[in-house]
Amino acid sequence: MAASSSSTSFSSSSSHEGDAGSSYIECFKYSRRATLRSVVGRPDGGAGLVGERAVVGGWVRSSAVVRARRAAAGPASPSRKPEVEATGLTCTEGATHAGLMAGGIPAAASAGGSARRPAVGTALVRINDGSCVADLQIVVDSALLPLDQITATGACVLVEGKIEQVEGTLPQYVVQMKVEKILHIGPVDSEKYPRSNAHSSPDLVRGYPHLAARTATVASTARVRSELVHAVHAFFQSNGFFHVNTPTITTTTATSAGNRGKMLRLTRLFSKSDNGNRITPEAVRAAIKEKTKQVEALKRSESNREALEAAEQDLQRANALSRQLEQGASAESSQDEFFHRPAYLTPCHTLHLETYACALSSVYTFSPVFQAESESLDSDRSLAERWTVDVELAFAELEDAISCAEDCVKSLCSTVSKDCSDELKFLSSNQAGDATSSVIEAAVSSPWQKIKYTEAVNTLLQVTDKTFESKLELGMPLSREHLSYLADDLYKKPVIIYDYPKQLKPFYARLKEDLKTVSAFDLVVPKVGIVACGAQKEERMDNLTSRIEESGLQVEQLEWYLDTRRHGTVKHSGFSIDLESLILFVTGLKDVRDAIPFHRTKGHAKC
Repeated sequence: MAASSSSTSFSSSSSHEGDAGSSYIECFKYSRRATLRSVVGRPDGGAGLVGERAVVGGWVRSSAVVRARRAAAGPASPSRKPEVEATGLTCTEGATHAGLMAGGIPAAASAGGSARRPAVGTALVRINDGSCVADLQIVVDSALLPLDQITATGACVLVEGKIEQVEGTLPQYVVQMKVEKILHIGPVDSEKYPRSNAHSSPDLVRGYPHLAARTATVASTARVRSELVHAVHAFFQSNGFFHVNTPTITTTTATSAGNRGKMLRLTRLFSKSDNGNRITPEAVRAAIKEKTKQVEALKRSESNREALEAAEQDLQRANALSRQLEQGASAESSQDEFFHRPAYLTPCHTLHLETYACALSSVYTFSPVFQAESESLDSDRSLAERWTVDVELAFAELEDAISCAEDCVKSLCSTVSKDCSDELKFLSSNQAGDATSSVIEAAVSSPWQKIKYTEAVNTLLQVTDKTFESKLELGMPLSREHLSYLADDLYKKPVIIYDYPKQLKPFYARLKEDLKTVSAFDLVVPKVGIVACGAQKEERMDNLTSRIEESGLQVEQLEWYLDTRRHGTVKHSGFSIDLESLILFVTGLKDVRDAIPFHRTKGHAKC
């Protein structure tokens, strides 16, 4: 993982982190603690560190208490075993956890929450700091602090101690830390902490997005996402691309008239002090009358051209505001136009990125996009905010964009498979995911299937062993079940579908010679569907303006975009990769809401 580079060691050893034979502990560069990745995330599970001292921190995942035998209980019997209480675990896990840490002692899980006297004995606590999948077991004696302070699920701890070998036979834990000093405790109220049960349902976890990353599944997904982001920049920077920051706010509605309602419009918030300053139609008409007189007076004087231009601009804005009111917009919403025109959260970075491709040649951006989806049957795939990797290449045709997209996705999958192998194994073994290693390997190692849209439709129309719910004929979009059949059942690998009917793709896709299809493509992967789409852009002015008008868009609003065709036009192509969809593919997760921190969907933006 990229984050591991910011570290120093406790000793002068020249070994690298992760070497199974090294006998020093990596310390995070910017705090006096060792990451758990440098201890239990090593190939040897930390066996080479036995006897070393370290400071570690993390949040409690689960715990068990081995109570000391009281003298009043009578003489000790060789067959008698210490009492063990487990918290944050099921009965089975409690037994496994305590047995592991106490040399095979079985545990009986107890219900927490009732008042009891402070436990005397040893706390066996599993902590995780988010740096790796594996937890570190710390052993805390009640002489150091009341054990209930350190055993609550969700509590934060910072401790110092010595690494020692675990007594027991279970292979998933090799070492533990014998705590000698408590440096910090961030307590938790178990009755109020929403994740006091270590096995919360996905819906419960999504309901507390600010605490979700403390779960192993969400933390693993976050590390995979981080590695993908790093790999995106590494791929394009190493291949001669320049990174461009495109705007999140746009005044261009670069979508068809029928889909414009899916854009999220910006409005300005009002304070209570604004109540007496709301614009009314009467006030606007009075302002127009006054500003008209002012403009006429300045024209007669011919003394101050700057003042005249400013007054004329004010009059234009007042007239525009009046038109909005006449069209039924409320005075309140009209006053919201901070940019003096409607503004939106951008649903697409393509248009702005093209302008830089027509100057820097090869560019990319990694930014969020927004779309106000209505009620969707595919709620597990719908998000109002997504992150996309958008790419534009000058002097390039459709085949070049397809080749770049294929190389990029293969590189990302290969990097994640190598650098996040523990996370992918965990997610595959978890109920939330499917086994993905074989799917990723097939995607990286084998050539992808490439078919035209017409071939895809004709193939689907000839299917006899499956009945599709969605109607299909030439000229209609391919549904999720159609794409799934092609990638999962027929070809069993990623599929690139290209040369679509022009009505199915944006206005900027280059029109082919038949005047019916455009140079555009979709990349479809098994289990997920479309993860990338792209097109060769229309560089011919006449064709582009015609397509804009056919799409129901206003040519005047896209004059700035058309300038790139008027002045030095060039063939260019590009594509967009949906990061969340790619995460679903590499992790095997089912719900796109689990692929992004703080998911935004219709009716949900909790924090």
